[in-house]
Amino acid sequence: MIRTAVLVAFLAALVFSGLMGGEAVAEVIAGSKLLADCRDGDNPNARDSTYKWGTCFGYINGVADALVPAQLYCLPKGASAGQVLDVAKLYIQDHPDKQYLPAPQLIVNALVEKFPCN
Repeated sequence: MIRTAVLVAFLAALVFSGLMGGEAVAEVIAGSKLLADCRDGDNPNARDSTYKWGTCFGYINGVADALVPAQLYCLPKGASAGQVLDVAKLYIQDHPDKQYLPAPQLIVNALVEKFPCN
């Protein structure tokens, strides 16, 4: 089931990459790259911080939104995109041994752990 979720996340990343301006390049990034973009996005003094923050926010929430129908996790009513962002960033940060894995897989792992379906 997790493999199916990662495949769906990959397909979602392909779709969302086409919605960005400029040349569309489908890329599934590693957790370490996503975390670096998120950290740069949180630092207003970093070069391209607004772009990096948007990449972080959009990537994490795009994967999360695309996988809601798979029912791998159950977001509580009223959960915000900011909460999803924080949960995923914290999970990736707290699991440096897994940061080489594809970011969509880590996002799913974070949401399954934090918001299990009972």
